[in-house]
Amino acid sequence: MNDLSTVAPAMGQSNGRHRQTLSLATVLAVSFGGLVAVAVLAVGLIGFSTGRANTLALLNDKSTLMVGLLERGVRGHLNPALHQARFIDGAVRSGVVDVDDPDQLGDVLTGMLAAAPQILAVVYWDLDLNMTIARVLPDRRIVVERMPDQGPDSPRLQQEARAAGQGFWGRLVFEAGEVGATIVNYIQPLHHDGGFVGVAGIALTMPELSEFITRVGDQFDATGYILYGDDQVLAHHQLTSRHPDLNPDNPTVAINRLGDVVLAALPTAEPVRGLEPAAGISVDLVEVAGGQYVAFNGVLDEFGPVPWTVGAYVPAEQVNNEVIALLRAGVAGVAVLVASIIAAVVLGKLLARPIRLMAAEAIQVGELELGAVAPLPPSRIRELEDQASAFNRMLTGLKWFETYVPRSLVKRLVASGEGEVVSGERDLTILFTDIVGFTELSETMPAATTAKMLNDHFALIGACVEAEGGTIDKFIGDALMAFWGAPDDQPDHAARACRAALAMVTAVAADNLRRQARGEVPLRVRVGLYSGPVVVGNIGAPGRMNYTIVGDTVNAAHRLESLAKDLDEGDDVTVLVGGATVAASGPVPGVGAEPVGAFEVKGKKAPLEVFRLRTGAKGDGQEPAAAS
Repeated sequence: MNDLSTVAPAMGQSNGRHRQTLSLATVLAVSFGGLVAVAVLAVGLIGFSTGRANTLALLNDKSTLMVGLLERGVRGHLNPALHQARFIDGAVRSGVVDVDDPDQLGDVLTGMLAAAPQILAVVYWDLDLNMTIARVLPDRRIVVERMPDQGPDSPRLQQEARAAGQGFWGRLVFEAGEVGATIVNYIQPLHHDGGFVGVAGIALTMPELSEFITRVGDQFDATGYILYGDDQVLAHHQLTSRHPDLNPDNPTVAINRLGDVVLAALPTAEPVRGLEPAAGISVDLVEVAGGQYVAFNGVLDEFGPVPWTVGAYVPAEQVNNEVIALLRAGVAGVAVLVASIIAAVVLGKLLARPIRLMAAEAIQVGELELGAVAPLPPSRIRELEDQASAFNRMLTGLKWFETYVPRSLVKRLVASGEGEVVSGERDLTILFTDIVGFTELSETMPAATTAKMLNDHFALIGACVEAEGGTIDKFIGDALMAFWGAPDDQPDHAARACRAALAMVTAVAADNLRRQARGEVPLRVRVGLYSGPVVVGNIGAPGRMNYTIVGDTVNAAHRLESLAKDLDEGDDVTVLVGGATVAASGPVPGVGAEPVGAFEVKGKKAPLEVFRLRTGAKGDGQEPAAAS
C-alpha cells in the first residue's frame, strides 16, 4: 500500500484531479506565503517610514525644546537688567526717586542689585558725567561709590542715550580689572519733568551665561554655545573662565580660535534634509574629520544690533541610533501584536494616571493655588516625561512669576470678570514706607544678608497691608508703596490704611525686640499716608504692564514719608498722615491723629496739614480715624 505505482493506473482521472488540487494548494500556499512576505515587507517599509517620520518629528521636538530652553535661559539672565532699567526710569519720571538725593539714589541702586543677583553693577551718570555706581564685590557685598567719570566713551554714551530717548543694549566690553570678563550693558536714558537728567547703565557678565549654556547642554548630552554674529563666540563651556584671546579690544573669541572643531565648521554646515523645524529654528548637519554632528540653532535679535545665535550640537549617532531603534520596534511590534493589545489595557490605565494627575494639578494652577501644586513625577515614557518636565518648568516659572506679581491682586482682577483693566481716576489712600539709615546699614553687611533683611522686613509690613485689604504696588530699594481703594471698591480705604500703618508700628516694635535679642541693630521706619484722586489701572509698555497708580496724591504721600525725617521723635515707627486722610477716615476706635502743623512740601503749592498717627492718641480735639 505504500507503493503508489500499483494503484496509479486504477486512479485514472481521479489522480489527475488530485494533482490539480495539490497544485492549487501549492499555488495558494505560495500565494499566502507571498502575501505574508509582502505583508512583512510592507510592515518593514511602514516601520522604516514611520520610524524615519517619528525620528524627524522627535528631532523637531528636540530642537524646539533645546533651543527654546536655551533662549528662555538667556532671556531670563539678561531681561532683569531691562526690567530694572524700566523700574528706575519710571521711578525718576514719577518723582519717586530724586537723582539729586545721593542717599536715596544709592538706596535705589543697592536695591536693584539685591533684587537681581546676576547684575554686576548699576551706574548713574549725571549731566556733568559724575558717576554713582553700586557694584557687587567678589565677597558679594554691595558698595556704593561716587566719583567723576573719566572714561573716554562716557560723553558718546550720554549722547547716544539722549538721542535714543529709550533704553537699548550697548556694546560688548571686556572688563580687564578684578572682574576679568566680557560684560553686556543695558543703557537707559532718564527723564524727569520732560527733561533729560542722566543715564543709567546696568552691567551683566557673560561667564554665568557660559555656565548656564554648559548645564543645559549636559542635560541633552550636547555642547551648547552662543555666537555673536556669524564668527564670534560669546558663551561656551571653554569661556566659563578667562580665555587668552579676550581683552579690551576683543570682548569675544573668534569661532576658529576657541579650539572647538565642530563649532569652527558650523559656517559650512548644511540643513538636515526632510526636516521641518519650528519657525526661527534651524537644524544643520556639521561634518568634521572626527564624524558628523547635528546642530540646533535659534537667533535672538533683541540684545543689540548684532544678532545672537543660541544653539547646541550633538553627535549624529544619537539620531541614527533612534532610527534603528524605532525600526526594530516596528518589526517586533508585529510579533507581539496580541500581547500588545493586552498590554495596551494595562498601559492605558498607567498612562491615564499621570494625565489625570496633571489635570488635577492644572486646576490648582488655574485657581492660582501654586503652593498646593506638587511637581509631576518623572516617567519612563518620553512623551509623558516631556509633559511632566514642561509642566514642572511651567510651575517653576509661575512660582517665580508669583514672587513678582501679587497673587491677591491677580485673583481680584480675575474675579472682577473684566477682560481688560480700564485706567481711570479714583479716590485712594496711598502709603509709603522707608527704613531710616538703610544706606549706612547696608554698607556694613554682605549682599545676601542685606537681601534677607529686606525680605524679612517686607514680609512683616506687607502682611500688615494685606491684612487690611491693601494692594502692594512695588518695592523701591528699602521702601514699600501700597494703596487702598483699588482694584476693589473700598469706601473705608483711609481707615484701612490707618489701621495698617499702626499694625506696622506694633509689628516693627516686636521685631526689633527679636533683633536686639540676636544682637542685631533695630530698624526704624518712616511711614507717610495721603488720600486723594489718582489715575489707577494698567500702565506701562505693551510687553510689560503694571497695575499701578500715578498722580499728585502719590507724590504727596511720598513727601509725607520724607517729612517724617524732620519730625522724627525717636520712635521705632513714625507715621505721618495728611489732613485729607484724617478727614476721609473718620473715627476709628484705638487710633488717633495728633496735629503737628502745616508744612510746605516739594511739588505742592499750598502747605499740607500734617498729623502724627498713634495708637489711641488724640490731639487738640482731633477725632481718631474711622472704623470700617
